[in-house]
Amino acid sequence: MARLILASALDDAAQRFRWLRTLLFAFEAAFVYLCWYAFKALSPERASRLGRRIVSVLGRRSPKAAILKTNLAIALPQRPVDEIERVADAVWGNVGAVFGEYPHLAVIGSRSSGRVEITDQCGLDTYRRRERRAIFFGAHVSNWEIMGIALAREGVPVMALYAPLQNGHLDRLMNRARLQLGCEMLPRDGSMRRLFKHLQDNGSMGLLVDLKVDDGIEVPFFGVPMLASPTPARLAARYQCDLVPIVTTRTGDARYHFTVLPPLPSPPGELDEEASIFWRTRAMMGAIESFITAHPEEWLATNKRWSKTHYVST
Repeated sequence: MARLILASALDDAAQRFRWLRTLLFAFEAAFVYLCWYAFKALSPERASRLGRRIVSVLGRRSPKAAILKTNLAIALPQRPVDEIERVADAVWGNVGAVFGEYPHLAVIGSRSSGRVEITDQCGLDTYRRRERRAIFFGAHVSNWEIMGIALAREGVPVMALYAPLQNGHLDRLMNRARLQLGCEMLPRDGSMRRLFKHLQDNGSMGLLVDLKVDDGIEVPFFGVPMLASPTPARLAARYQCDLVPIVTTRTGDARYHFTVLPPLPSPPGELDEEASIFWRTRAMMGAIESFITAHPEEWLATNKRWSKTHYVST
């Protein structure tokens, strides 16, 4: 989170000099911990509003602001420049609100709080009873951590994958926050044996698929080729998992609506294995496009999604 907010021109130098990287990580951690405990002392709603104010100011001044606007321009080609600016400002506000809500995830997700409403369009009972397996997938839209909270609250045995942060201080802080989600967590760079065993036992998994991965397969994303992870599609084929889209939308400060959509259809039977992987991955990205198009102001689009040629000026 701090790398997102505080990214600076010093980042390249920090990669070369260990002492500078250590210093920057310590500074980032001190800033985030200060905010964290300030948020924790407030109600979830007030913490959400304070986080929105802080990151709205910092985000507009971040070098990542240019990346965000480029991504939004690609995803929303019909929007004029001034509209892209407005959406970008709203994105920073949502990022800050999510940041402010992290210390309160357990409270926000609790059934008694009434802050998360759930609409089940796929029949979660099937996965709760381990009669079928699912790969629940979504995007970095709204508060992306709600996926784990909502599925765990509904009793679905789900393992969620996450990307560890570079800053070890903040990675430990975020891991503490994720303990509130109520589901089993697995780092993306960790051993996959736990995940395979979980799926063999008819458990399900959850992950976010809107990020570029260097070893991915090229699929269209908003009409532009992007390297997307083929892992969900491969696991779905290997373990006969349903691919279930999920979308979370913000309904207020620290309030959300979580929707589990019907599973994606199976690929045509005449396709070979690799063509089926591409078909499934493209179908997933198509679902993600619809989520983002409906709520672009809630999309965490601050990382480069497409080739470097689209970011010449960033």
